Amino acid sequence: MSNNTNNTEVLLEENNQTQAQTPIENKSTFEKKALLVLSAVFVAVLLGAWGYAMKVRQGVASNSTTTHADPAALIEVERLRNLADSQLDNSRAYFLLGSQSIYDKQKKEKETLLESLTTFEKDHSLPGVSDIVKRVKEIQVKGDEFFEQAVEHREKKTESKIVGQFYQSKTSPLRSQLNQAFDDLVQLHQAEIDKAKVEIQEAASQAEVQIPMGMTWLTGSLAAIFLCMAYLVIRLSRKQAFQLAQQKRLYEQAKKAVQDRDETLFAISHDLQDSLDMIASTADRMATTPQGLNIVESGELMKSTVTTIEGLIKDIRDQKNMEMEGITLRMDQLSIDNVLENARTLMQPMAKQHDVRLQVDSVNPPVLAFYDNERVLRVLSNLIGNSIKFSPKGEKVVVKVRSDQKFVNISVIDNGPGIPAGQLPDIFENFWQAKKTADQGAGIGLAIVKTIVEAHGGTVQIQSQTGRGTTVTFSLPRRRPVGASIKKANITVKGAGLGAADWQ
Repeated sequence: MSNNTNNTEVLLEENNQTQAQTPIENKSTFEKKALLVLSAVFVAVLLGAWGYAMKVRQGVASNSTTTHADPAALIEVERLRNLADSQLDNSRAYFLLGSQSIYDKQKKEKETLLESLTTFEKDHSLPGVSDIVKRVKEIQVKGDEFFEQAVEHREKKTESKIVGQFYQSKTSPLRSQLNQAFDDLVQLHQAEIDKAKVEIQEAASQAEVQIPMGMTWLTGSLAAIFLCMAYLVIRLSRKQAFQLAQQKRLYEQAKKAVQDRDETLFAISHDLQDSLDMIASTADRMATTPQGLNIVESGELMKSTVTTIEGLIKDIRDQKNMEMEGITLRMDQLSIDNVLENARTLMQPMAKQHDVRLQVDSVNPPVLAFYDNERVLRVLSNLIGNSIKFSPKGEKVVVKVRSDQKFVNISVIDNGPGIPAGQLPDIFENFWQAKKTADQGAGIGLAIVKTIVEAHGGTVQIQSQTGRGTTVTFSLPRRRPVGASIKKANITVKGAGLGAADWQ
């Protein structure tokens, strides 16, 4: 376990060193420097704009005069006019009706009018307001004199109608004078309001003139700076995301490499251990068997076991070569009977060891095919060996051959436990058995079977049902292939006379 951990650390350290050498890890990147420069420019532009805005504001303030014109004064003038009119009307009504409440009301209105005039003069101190207020008060004094005269007539028991007419005749000119005074107040404040409007328009025009075209350039500059900064931030974010993705990918690759290595070593060690146990068992039997018994049979079993180990090593080597640079096939036109007989001779001792019958049906009439004898023998050895290992004692493993115009189809049939349908799609993966049923072997056999058969231009098919056995069928070309290639783009199959992937 410590060795595995150390190997993992070495792989991860190598990946980290590789990443450290890439330009992505360079801390002084163009984007970072550009961001710093743009940030400094942005701060400088903002400070400059703020200073210039303050200068323009001071200029506008110096060109704008403070005005005392208040639109609320017009409303107050109208209130005073109404109050004066109401006071005169109530005074006349008093002489006509003689009501004490009307008398009290007109008296209170006089007092309110005088107080409001004083307040108005204080709150709206425009030039000329004091004079007009003084005129209004003088008119009020005259009105009070006429009111007293009317009261004297009323005390002499003069008819109310006559007293009322007397009072109205005296106050009508005063009413006109009051309205004229109030109109003068309105004109005075309206003139100030009109003057303020003109000054405001002039100040606005001056502000518009004083604001330079540079403000437009300021807006454009800020927009350009923001766009550049946003672009740089996006680039940095993408680089960071790419870097994190690379780190994750390399880390996962390192973990998978360690895991694959561990599975490979475990699977190979299991197969090698089975074969070595068989050799040891055969050697023990030879050591304890009296001379003259079947030494030849034990020797054949040992030879078959050694051949199995050699085949396993060659399977691993061929599989790795296919993944890296391809393998070379030495294809000749040979009889299928030759490789079938060699496979039967090679696997018969193993079949006897497992108490399984091996039946290889003869081909009649003989059939020729183009194939690499050594590698097709390994294909048959792997398929027959798997069938023997998974077959119960006393059962039979059968090898059958059928052919058509283009291919020779060889089937290996057993009555073992079968393979669940859900596992069939993964059965040709490397070390599949090591992942699913580690106690039954390495699992590289079916992967190399598929690799070798497809390198010949053939196919591999498997049919299996749980509890009903398994049938694996592969095909070999009957005609001489001009060339062949594996589906993986980085793998090519080499051989004498090979070219394009078609047949003569």
